[in-house]
Amino acid sequence: MRKRISVRQLVEFILKKGSINQRYATSEHTALEGSRIHRLLQKEMEKEYGDSYQSEVSMKQIVVMNAQEVLVDGRADGIIQFENGKVTIDEIKTSEPAFENVLPEQVDLYWYQVMVYGYFYCLDNELEEITLQLTYYQTTEEKITREQKIFSYLELESFFSDLIGKYEAWLVFQENWRMLRNETIQQLEFPFDSYRKGQRELSVAVYNTIRQSKKLYVEAPTGTGKTISTLFPTVKAMGEKFDGEPIERIFYLTAKTITRQVVEDGFQALQTKRLKMKAVTLTSKDKICFLEERICTPEACPFANGYYNRINEALWDLLNNEDQMTRSVIESYARKHTVCPFELSLDVSLWCDLVICDYNYLFDPRVYLRRFFEDEDKSNVFLVDEAHNLVDRSRSMYSATLSKEKIMRLKHTVKGEEKLVKHLEKINQEFLKLKRVMEEEDVTFMSQHSEVSSIIAPINRFNEFAREWLAQNQEHEEQKEVLDFYFDCLAYLRISEYYDDHFMTYMEITYSDVLLKQFCMDPSYVLNQTFQKGCGAVLFSASLTPLFYYQQVLGGEENDFRYLVESPFDKENQQVIIDRSIQTTYRNRERSIEPIVERLTTFIQAKQGNYLFFFPSYKYLDDVYVEFALINKKVKILVQDTIMTEEEREKFLAQFEENAAQTTVGFCVLGGIFSEGIDLKGTRLIGTAIVSVGLPQLNQETELLKKYFDETLNAGFSYAYQIPGMNKVIQAAGRVIRTSQDKGVVLLLDERFARKDYQQYFPLHWYPHTVVYNSTQLSEVLETFW
Repeated sequence: MRKRISVRQLVEFILKKGSINQRYATSEHTALEGSRIHRLLQKEMEKEYGDSYQSEVSMKQIVVMNAQEVLVDGRADGIIQFENGKVTIDEIKTSEPAFENVLPEQVDLYWYQVMVYGYFYCLDNELEEITLQLTYYQTTEEKITREQKIFSYLELESFFSDLIGKYEAWLVFQENWRMLRNETIQQLEFPFDSYRKGQRELSVAVYNTIRQSKKLYVEAPTGTGKTISTLFPTVKAMGEKFDGEPIERIFYLTAKTITRQVVEDGFQALQTKRLKMKAVTLTSKDKICFLEERICTPEACPFANGYYNRINEALWDLLNNEDQMTRSVIESYARKHTVCPFELSLDVSLWCDLVICDYNYLFDPRVYLRRFFEDEDKSNVFLVDEAHNLVDRSRSMYSATLSKEKIMRLKHTVKGEEKLVKHLEKINQEFLKLKRVMEEEDVTFMSQHSEVSSIIAPINRFNEFAREWLAQNQEHEEQKEVLDFYFDCLAYLRISEYYDDHFMTYMEITYSDVLLKQFCMDPSYVLNQTFQKGCGAVLFSASLTPLFYYQQVLGGEENDFRYLVESPFDKENQQVIIDRSIQTTYRNRERSIEPIVERLTTFIQAKQGNYLFFFPSYKYLDDVYVEFALINKKVKILVQDTIMTEEEREKFLAQFEENAAQTTVGFCVLGGIFSEGIDLKGTRLIGTAIVSVGLPQLNQETELLKKYFDETLNAGFSYAYQIPGMNKVIQAAGRVIRTSQDKGVVLLLDERFARKDYQQYFPLHWYPHTVVYNSTQLSEVLETFW
């Protein structure tokens, strides 16, 4: 297959110099705004030069490097062909700083890009010289600066030849590595002595899904070995031709840091079978930064200073000496070469076969990896772990909120900055208009299907001015506050580009604020569009019931696949009990406390050991805890705090010891930090009690979801309340059985668990279950089980 690299990628990789500098970062406009400015300038050129001017001209050349053809391509913003045979190629760049304030190394990159286009044009049209023009549009002042340079064909040929020569060494490395990788993949065997129950079938389903460039939605209970069952067949598929292109890169996407460790362990298992692949784990910028306070300027950070002068040397060293680039490996090489560890991890990912990272690097429109996902690339495949988390995460990533109170506070703190205040006031005026409408209708909440279009222009103008102000006022005491609101506005503008009938806009007057939010109710369309950028996707979780729901809301199509893996564990090792006498609805909560305490006491008296109790709210938890503690004074009781550091969480879990000499109970919140992602194996946890069916709290957003899904699927209550609630319940229940040797009980305290409309969302391994009506019956069932 012919390799392709864009002109911009080639130039930036080989020739970019200087430092990482957030002060002068050439901020990307929103796609719509950037395109608008380009079209405006191109139309002006068309008026001036008529038919002599062409815009958006495709430019490409096939270059032979390392005995293989490489397509180098791009698009010239404009070409002017004069009657005398002279030609000018125009390159348009837009940003906020005045042209004279743009860093020289950035201007050089602009010229290098158009020089490649100039060479291509001279080569194709046998020109001896050509005029190259840089058109710079300063957005804040709407000022246009133009510079021209005349180059001979020989100058451009020499420039391009040198550029390609420097790139060829990297291409040789990449091709040699690809050949070695594919040879080892062909010989690769499953890394364990045997498959667990369901693993082989799941692996086959994953492999066939990738072959057909589809999406697969999988529920695989704890113990299935989901990580290796998805990673192994995807690796085997790498290098094979599906839909015309071989797979060159796997993105393994997770919701939590702890899961990334499991993937790294799975990759190491494959390496023991002599697999040769390069893998990198991306760690967030804030976590991996070497400085106590992250300031990305050359003055404040030695790892940012001169980064682009040293990065290729660091990459060459890293790639030639390491195959698994974990956080510690990245940090080691970053210190060795004095480069930013976060940027190093991003830059090396371009040369890796497996990228392990958070969801947001693919899905979040604010931070997704443009180097991979700006355009479609069918050589990428996506593995999405813990996929049940993607529903709420994607709604959050594709929503954006503005706060009137934040505007007013910022106006006050920067009151000496007249122009900045003026732009803030323009946004505030739009808030006031909306607020007056609500006051006239005597409402505190108002929603609509369309955007508030009148606020977009003042937000745009504020952001353009703020970008320049931020660059010029690095030492201003309110710089952080301005930057914070700037990012709020930037997020709002970016989300507006996605806005369609899957969104709602709402405005809410609270006690101390007025909020304007673009709310993504149904992320299915944007997720589907994102998945189209690769050749296939596998989304999996231990709790993906019902599969049809997750297929719908996570971007699935009718011809995609669903797969349900049976639990590999002996059903005799788990007892699921439903107490049908307990009512936990809000109006019954106070009188439910006494019977709940009685059931929980009976629960732990059946066998000494470690237990977790889950409640739908801290208030409910506290009320039950007070009464439970009074009659269980010999029991060690732990309570989840509303905010806990990582150290406090680890200390909490460390008290759940093997073969406990004393019964230990943890009071936790359903859907919180201890209801998923913790692994208490063996006797570290022998029972979990779950109070209520976990329905989300009644609020305006959930009601908007209910209305939306009623109108679109006639399933509002199920999609907005029941399924999200039951997912939290299933996750919490899944803490009990973690290995084939584990034995434990799940106690469900709510009469609704016995109803068909909730049992339809039970996982298969909850069958059969037992229904009790009082403590005596509960005690008998527990005694029989234990």
